[in-house]
Amino acid sequence: MNVELASQRLDDLAECAYRLGKAFAAEAEQAEAVSRKVEFYHLFNRCFASVRLSIALQLRLRREAARGEAPVLAEAARQRVEPTLERESPDHDRPDHDRPERDPPEVETERERDRETVSFPVLLRTLHRVAADASALPGPPPAELPALRELLARIADHPPAGGESETPREAASALTTLARRPGSGPPQHPDPQRPGAQRPGARRATGPP
Repeated sequence: MNVELASQRLDDLAECAYRLGKAFAAEAEQAEAVSRKVEFYHLFNRCFASVRLSIALQLRLRREAARGEAPVLAEAARQRVEPTLERESPDHDRPDHDRPERDPPEVETERERDRETVSFPVLLRTLHRVAADASALPGPPPAELPALRELLARIADHPPAGGESETPREAASALTTLARRPGSGPPQHPDPQRPGAQRPGARRATGPP
């Protein structure tokens, strides 16, 4: 799967989640029981959280593609959090009376609450939960629910990356590689117990025995 196909999959997921979210919002407005309103609100909230995740992943894809790095979403599978903290101001060493005014602590706490983990596995888990919870509701399912199931099933099929026009780096950017759990890659440091692992050299004597 190349970069264009990965971007298209994210766009399809975002569009489907957007339409489902609108349908759940309409159902919440029409529901009479408070419990039903709450159920539809939670579904609406998860749908638009999925839209935000899809957009964030597409922006990351474009950023990495602009740098010429085809495996643009590999880091997303490592459950990394999109950096949201502002860089420390160069005036951090100034006296308190010279420092510019900052937001009060309660505002910074709200910002911390607004952070979301941006990763492809989180997006898939959220959409699978939307599909499961929507199927459990009484009454006919929303019209977009079968489309969401089809998209999720297509991604779960793990289609092989191929095609003469793809480079090895483009093949490595398949969405299926994003679903690997963190820590599935090779170890970062050689194991000293393994055969062939580099061992530290013996220390030279620095004095008489």
